[in-house]
Amino acid sequence: MKSNRFSILVLLMLIFPIAAIAQDDDSIKSIGDKACECTKEISTDQVRDSIVNKINSCITTYIFENQMTKVLAQTGELVEEALSTKNDTVVGEGKTITIIADKNFDEIQQYMFENCAAVKLLMFSNNVKSKKSMSKNKKALEYYQEGQNYLAQENYDMAIVSFNKAIKKDSEFAFAWDNLGISYRKRGNYKEAIKCYQKSLEVDPTGKLPLQNLGIAYEYLKEYKKSAEIYDKYIMQYPNDPEGYYGAGRMYYYAGNYAKGIDNAFKAYLMYKEMQSPYISDAQNVISVFYKDLKEKDKLDIFTEAAKNNNIQINE
Repeated sequence: MKSNRFSILVLLMLIFPIAAIAQDDDSIKSIGDKACECTKEISTDQVRDSIVNKINSCITTYIFENQMTKVLAQTGELVEEALSTKNDTVVGEGKTITIIADKNFDEIQQYMFENCAAVKLLMFSNNVKSKKSMSKNKKALEYYQEGQNYLAQENYDMAIVSFNKAIKKDSEFAFAWDNLGISYRKRGNYKEAIKCYQKSLEVDPTGKLPLQNLGIAYEYLKEYKKSAEIYDKYIMQYPNDPEGYYGAGRMYYYAGNYAKGIDNAFKAYLMYKEMQSPYISDAQNVISVFYKDLKEKDKLDIFTEAAKNNNIQINE
């Protein structure tokens, strides 16, 4: 079985970045901003893996463009030198052109996840359409789109009004219930949000977004055990989606079940790593926090056992 190395030192560096990384900040921001524009063309109407792959493709494209621009600039200087010296052998003489396709890839990916609204929307829009996801009622759809616009503008009060209008026109409009719940949650009305997510799941029991957000709402109410149980349901329905393991890991740990918490966190980390997901840094940071906490509690044996069970080698 393939072994995975997991460095605690590297994780702590994510929280306290070393100075050497700063020199690439301008390049990371430049590439990230261009790749962000590219991601605006990606449709949310597809599965998570496809969305992640297309986001990564945008990043790779602009990493290549950035390096090629520098290469061409250097080549231009050499051409000018050749023309000025009338020496046609100067171009490329003793020069090696190297393109690093994944240069600063992780840093650019993380920058976009934190600063690119299009990426946030793409990673947030992970619901799967089913028969009752959308409405056939024209007026309900108009109110729904109106609510979507308000939600994008972070005008949650008006979004609530619009989504309520949509479900009054069609009470089985699952996505409208989902977004109404999100709007209530953004306003801090978690109990009302829970009612909306539960209603959505009554309409469509396969909904990913309401199930995941139900776990989040219970977390905000500090009902960690109940939240963890919701994530367990998510894992049962969607065993190949790391979101369930990430949520369950955090909630079980906060509920005091450290072993189950760190085990799920490791599973999420490995899946995010395989997917090259922007969420991998979140999993890394959570595991670092768990490690530090268990070390202080003199319970590192729990951490070590979970790492062993997930075939992860720890480097301290």
